[in-house]
Amino acid sequence: MGCDGSDQVNLTNHSSEDKQPSWGPGGRIVFSSDRNSSGGFDLYLLTLDPWGIARLTTNAATDESPALSPDGSRVAFVSHRDGNAEIYTLDISSNSLTRITDNASDDADPAWSSDGNRLAFASNRDGDWDVYITDASLANPTNLTDSNADDAGGHSDRHPDLVDYFGEELVAFASDRDGGWEIFTMYGDGSEQGKSTENDDELVDSSPSWDPLAEYVVFHSDRNGNFEVATMYYDATEYVNITAAGYGGSAESKDSRPDWEPVGDAGYCGE
Repeated sequence: MGCDGSDQVNLTNHSSEDKQPSWGPGGRIVFSSDRNSSGGFDLYLLTLDPWGIARLTTNAATDESPALSPDGSRVAFVSHRDGNAEIYTLDISSNSLTRITDNASDDADPAWSSDGNRLAFASNRDGDWDVYITDASLANPTNLTDSNADDAGGHSDRHPDLVDYFGEELVAFASDRDGGWEIFTMYGDGSEQGKSTENDDELVDSSPSWDPLAEYVVFHSDRNGNFEVATMYYDATEYVNITAAGYGGSAESKDSRPDWEPVGDAGYCGE
């Protein structure tokens, strides 16, 4: 859909569950689906021009939460194929699989840095869910959110998304450290963590995705009674629900896990 919710198009239209889309360059989207005959979720690659869908993984375990690299050559994802949730990368052209994390706890929600050399992810390896980032070799993860004084007592920091803002790396993520799930932002080293949304404790704002100019964030929220996709300016102003019934949705539908197309066009949302 457009950034104002217009021109919504159903791309997969399948009887099975298709979820967690990730945009890449050249009009390619990777998503997780249980449409295969053996059951379980695998990764699929959708191309828009020409339109087509190809299966990328064929494992009996669940493969989910894909994230396409900035150049579109690799997809990071979460798999339960080794007994718990770990992060892997798949080279799409060679079908070469690399295991990135190896921990008895769960690792989830991978997101690439703008240069494709690092991965951010969420993990509960230190007792609660925090946001981590790897170094250039995709090893030696650093905990970015554990040092924050508000992140204590078993709270969760999840769903990071990274963007380059004039040479500064910014991270948006979701956290329930203040009671309800809110959107937070920070620099790529974990500094200057701040809350961008403000809702009631029983509500959820989550799964943020930056626009390519690092000015707007798209995310899902249930503040209107059911899950919808919304946008806001990075400082939490200009909140707009873009999948409300006025754009052809229904009051019972659940819209979630949005992702912004990674194109360098300044014509976004009123620019």
